[in-house]
Amino acid sequence: RNSIEIINLNISEISPKPEIRYGMVLYKDTKDAYITKVIPLTDTLLAFQKQLFEVTTDGGGDSPEDLQAALDDAMNKIKWRENGVRLAFIITDAPPHLDYKQPYTYVSAVHDAKRKGIKLFTIGTGGLPIDGEYVLRQISQYTYANYVFLTYGEKGESDGGAPGSVSHHTGENFQTDKLEAIIIRKVKEELHNYLGKPLSGGDEYLHATKIKTEKNKITLDKLFTRAISQLQDYSSIKIPQNTPAAILPIMCSDEALKVNAEYFSANLMYAFSLNQTFRAIERKNLQKLIEEQKLQLTGFIDISKAVEVGKIMGAEMMIASELFEQEECFELYVKLLNVKTAEVLSVTKTKIDKSLGL
Repeated sequence: RNSIEIINLNISEISPKPEIRYGMVLYKDTKDAYITKVIPLTDTLLAFQKQLFEVTTDGGGDSPEDLQAALDDAMNKIKWRENGVRLAFIITDAPPHLDYKQPYTYVSAVHDAKRKGIKLFTIGTGGLPIDGEYVLRQISQYTYANYVFLTYGEKGESDGGAPGSVSHHTGENFQTDKLEAIIIRKVKEELHNYLGKPLSGGDEYLHATKIKTEKNKITLDKLFTRAISQLQDYSSIKIPQNTPAAILPIMCSDEALKVNAEYFSANLMYAFSLNQTFRAIERKNLQKLIEEQKLQLTGFIDISKAVEVGKIMGAEMMIASELFEQEECFELYVKLLNVKTAEVLSVTKTKIDKSLGL
């Protein structure tokens, strides 16, 4: 609410200057003063600000809430332009009610959004539980948008662990603890893509730092859970539920890194086993299979050999990683590979404080 002016200033500075309209669908639940309230799109910032400053957060808090009714209004009551960039940001700390037997569901909404060319970015906040995060990820992935978890310095169920141990950097001065930074970055990316001028703007990575009040394993579990989720979000193709996938041990270019590569591999594989989209394929004689395919675990990833291992294992996707040592931290690059096409679908970069290693 306090950030809408800075958001507008940043977006309106793009050249050529865009015509920006703001609107909003507020939603609560059946027992609250209202279920949904539609604020129509307007090109007058002051008019939108007036509506925005009247918004209160009373009601709710009892989780879950009626997101499906809000999506119905967003798709069918908001007057979207036929041309231009159409973006929506779903911001919530509560999972949706899926038990109301509504004819219009979030599945209906994502189909309508895709047909109308509307990207639905989803932002989970506070203590959003994992079932709420799962629905938000589905919504964003189907509409070719992204899911972001906004910590606000809190410790929530889907966040896991102490605040501050893992941060998501999306370019210089952008981290996921600031809502306005997320919105500015995403809108700029979409506008630049629309203009045929992709936004470069800095290095994106996840950064894990040592926190005294948090065990290393918890921090690493948290890091790798986010890394795998980001691979899904940034994949160039939609990943169906229950996709058979395998994960290779982390490779390293330096023999001195082998112990840490094995240690991080164990943590990465654990996080992978908990993922709800991929169906983890395990093979007891994986090391023997790697040796048979002459896939070296030192040096750079040989994608052609990596996917051959995946084919033998019966996987459709593979996760392959490379570990490097920098002066102040380890850098780990995690890649999602399409076994059938040997294509790199997405890459996630992580920085790991050395105190989190062995």
